[in-house]
Amino acid sequence: MKITLQRTSPNYRRKLSTHGIMRDLTIGLLVIVGFSLYFQWANYQTNDGLIKAALIYVTSVGVALATEVVWALIQKKNILEHLKNSFPLVTALIFALTLPIGTPLYVVAIGSFIAIFFGKLVYGGFGQNIFNPALVGRVVVHLSFGAQLTTFLDAGTASDIVSGATPATWLASTSWLGAENLMFSLQDLLFGSHGGALGETCVLLILVVGIVLAYRKVFDYRIPASYLLTVLVLGGAFALATGQNVLSYALIQLSIGGVVFGAIFMATDPVTSPTSPMGKIIFGIGLGFITMIIRFKANFPEGVLFSILIMNMLTPFIDSMILGRTDTFKVKRWLTIGLIAVVATGCTYGVGRSIETDVRNAEEQARLEAEEEAKRQEEEEANKVKWTLLEKIDGGYIMEAYGFGGKGNPMKVQVMISGDQISSVTVLEYPGETAYYGEDLIQSGVGGDLNSNAKVFYDFIFGGSFSAADLDGVDVATGATKTAEAIVNAIKGAIEEAQKAPVVNGDEYTYTLSAAGFNAGNPMTIKVTLNVKTSTVTQVEVVSYAGETAYYGEDLIQSGVGGDLNSNGKVFYDTVFGGNLSFSDVDGIDVSTGATKTAAGIKEAIQNAIADER
Repeated sequence: MKITLQRTSPNYRRKLSTHGIMRDLTIGLLVIVGFSLYFQWANYQTNDGLIKAALIYVTSVGVALATEVVWALIQKKNILEHLKNSFPLVTALIFALTLPIGTPLYVVAIGSFIAIFFGKLVYGGFGQNIFNPALVGRVVVHLSFGAQLTTFLDAGTASDIVSGATPATWLASTSWLGAENLMFSLQDLLFGSHGGALGETCVLLILVVGIVLAYRKVFDYRIPASYLLTVLVLGGAFALATGQNVLSYALIQLSIGGVVFGAIFMATDPVTSPTSPMGKIIFGIGLGFITMIIRFKANFPEGVLFSILIMNMLTPFIDSMILGRTDTFKVKRWLTIGLIAVVATGCTYGVGRSIETDVRNAEEQARLEAEEEAKRQEEEEANKVKWTLLEKIDGGYIMEAYGFGGKGNPMKVQVMISGDQISSVTVLEYPGETAYYGEDLIQSGVGGDLNSNAKVFYDFIFGGSFSAADLDGVDVATGATKTAEAIVNAIKGAIEEAQKAPVVNGDEYTYTLSAAGFNAGNPMTIKVTLNVKTSTVTQVEVVSYAGETAYYGEDLIQSGVGGDLNSNGKVFYDTVFGGNLSFSDVDGIDVSTGATKTAAGIKEAIQNAIADER
């Protein structure tokens, strides 16, 4: 004869104690509710936090009761008797305690209805549900309204501990490797001094309530004990794998998020958890393992909600594997539990090593990319300087330019200029250039890997005189492009230097210079005449000043008075434009005229002319 043992719901097996159990559970929940109300009141400058928290509880309970009443009417049941045996208050309070303070009330109402109706009533009512009802409602609002579940009402009125990221969210943003720099201390986590869901923050209070409830046989201690111990062990394994403090990290993992609240008030639901002692331990280990894996590898920083629902689904399987007497085959059963724990620990350690490796690789990749970017910027900056004047010689200039050898092996190019013609170009040194490319281009324009443009380039540059205008049409795509570009840049630099050269009339040198004034994008053109024999500035003339404005720069240049100029404006005008200003007095000119940028530009032009002459 085959005997089949059929599992029955705990409320049916312990009918006489069900109301007492739910009464004690309700009292425990109300203690957590009381703390949450105090916490929200203490951390807002107004009563907004207290009022909003109270409204969340009232809304959740009100909708739950209304749903139960309507259901009783549809089922033609006695309303009071139905409410007495359905315990909607417990489900409503647990659901509300899993919500953060910023949850909109309409979201609270939707979640409470789903928790009661879809989480419990559609299965036949209390004792028949396969999932924890409060969690059904919480997961639905989490997935549907996640962006609206904020941990603060208004960052302008909340203290820092409630207006910032939750500890779990912040730690997750560091790939779970930033525990040493966590913005909250372990004391803050234990005493609830941080933002989070209404009922999950004060770990110590929840533990005390849990101990009292376990003592009063409201639930079996095996589930929360095995759950919390698994979280501690796996947190320590992860810390060991990632080089963090094992003890403190394990305690942090236990204290953040809703682990303790879930272990005490949700995982212990007798309707949706295994019935045997061994099954409860396996159930708790599974909860801890799934919670930590979701934390470390999933997109959500918290895995409590999903781990409980997943293990709810596995409850019938666990019960089917451990039917009958549980005092037989003890060694085999404990070996099974030990094997599960070892596998969970090993997997978590492996996950930790994987995350640590990924983070280190990402950091190394970021470092390499930063170095590449710095190198690119350095090269780009270096390329802005395409030539350097080494020496002025009679009739020309010796320039330094950067070809294939870069700035480390520059070319030295002699450029002779006569009027507006470049009369000759000679590459004096080219240590960075290579055979078959730059060397052949410089020496003959043919050979090696040069193309047909190379000979044209060579004949044009080194074959005779040409004008500055003709230089713009030169094709540098010669097979030694960098070398050709460097030679052209050297010539252009020499032309610029020649254009800056003063007009000499005896002892007087006249420079035509550009100077940034009020509008740097529209500079002034200034002529500065120096007497090199007497070391004086004999004349300063602002030839054009389109970027200067009336009442400021224009008035300073035209007369030194008027508009918004101060008394220094006239002094500046008379000193600069009056003539016979000694070189030594230029540095002491006061430019605070009311048109400071304009005055500073004119002064700088004079200083540049003196520096060039010297």
